[in-house]
Amino acid sequence: MKKTKIIATLGPASDNPKTIRRLVERGADIFRINSSHTDGPGIRRLVRMVRSVAKKMALPIGVLVDLQGPKIRVGEFAGGEMRMAGEHSVTLKVTKKPSDGSFIPVQYEGFYDDVVVGGRILLDDGKIGLEVVSKNRGVVKARVINGGVLLNKKGINLPDSSITAPPITETDLENLQTGLEEGVDFVALSFVSKAEDILQIKSVIKKNEKLTWVVAKIERHEAVKNLDSIVDASDAVMIARGDLGVELPLSTVPVIQIKIIHKCHEKAKPVIVATQMMESMISNPRPSRSDVSDVSGAVHAYADALMLSGETSTGAYPVECVAEMSSISLEMENYQSSQTAVRYWEMRRRVPDQAEAIAKAGVSLGELLNVKGIVVVTKSGFMVKQMCTLHPTLPVYAFTPHEITMRQLAIVRGVFPFCLKFKKEFSFSLPAMLRHLKQQGFLKKGDRVVIVAGVKAGNLDGTNTVRVETVL
Repeated sequence: MKKTKIIATLGPASDNPKTIRRLVERGADIFRINSSHTDGPGIRRLVRMVRSVAKKMALPIGVLVDLQGPKIRVGEFAGGEMRMAGEHSVTLKVTKKPSDGSFIPVQYEGFYDDVVVGGRILLDDGKIGLEVVSKNRGVVKARVINGGVLLNKKGINLPDSSITAPPITETDLENLQTGLEEGVDFVALSFVSKAEDILQIKSVIKKNEKLTWVVAKIERHEAVKNLDSIVDASDAVMIARGDLGVELPLSTVPVIQIKIIHKCHEKAKPVIVATQMMESMISNPRPSRSDVSDVSGAVHAYADALMLSGETSTGAYPVECVAEMSSISLEMENYQSSQTAVRYWEMRRRVPDQAEAIAKAGVSLGELLNVKGIVVVTKSGFMVKQMCTLHPTLPVYAFTPHEITMRQLAIVRGVFPFCLKFKKEFSFSLPAMLRHLKQQGFLKKGDRVVIVAGVKAGNLDGTNTVRVETVL
């Protein structure tokens, strides 16, 4: 069974029930809705479509709405483009009017205040590079370092500036509200700079009395600097390597990726590796060797989930792409299972708290006795995340009374989540859980499992019990 989770982005190539079902059959666990390419009604339609397919398949499929955030973009040119040659000078102005080609129009109101003399302006994912020479009366003059053809609406990155744009736009709030009304499981916040950005969106979720997880997208140099506090504030983290590779030297991105993964493991937060994972399969039926190595490396680093963007939203081979990613992941996971795992508790010098200690006890006991799995009873998923950050070689079967928690745990590596309404006494619920796993083919009579739970009903996350049970 594949442990690493796959997030597939929906788009013209996949936004229909038949393809969604085929993607799930090949290994997709969560579907991403990119709000940059749809609106409120579009979000509703896609969420309901995924829910309908998941219900028919009786599987815990999650839905993630990715908010666009304050993306800084070029405006429009009357001729559709502007050509720039190296070492020439260009002018940039904040305006909503089309440019005649004599200057670069910028749509972001705070652009003039944010840019710094001597700082870089990167256009179209870094393909075109400028250096700010001067700024005066609303006009920014820059020298062209790397020239090229700039098209309408291309992105702007300011790697040497602190962006003052609010982290959540009015459009984001509207799309967030739509997502919350539809009961989405995750919301991803783009261009996070600090922990306060996450807390702001969490306050909106709390006011709506929802349990939606917030995923922090790490794609700015400021986010890397504030990584500790951002991970603390988030429910999960996404390494958005596209903009990250523009804001920072490309050579540093692999190291930053590893550091972020390790930080998330340390704090028991699920981590997603995203952007160009299987880029070659957008137009080819087989992946390139470099894509295979990229996916395999992320799995080897114990990333919880891998995300596909254009590969499944607009690519020619969305189903084949998910199948290949599943195959690559499983191959590396099988190799890892045969090796001695690196235990993060062995790397920690501090004394673990009770949750960490119980998680360690459950994993150690299960692997020492060579049981068939670890059954965790949870309300919010907290104990499951604590346990899976230790990289158990055994499958983790998570039982929760909440459907949204079941779907959220679909993002955690090695977890197979189920929703079960618990009886008043825990001892009455345990046989039902084991019976369910037996019926689903996960266990058979005589198998042993480790149970990690709280013995008092209604206090599921007050975990205080680790014991071994035999399937009858």
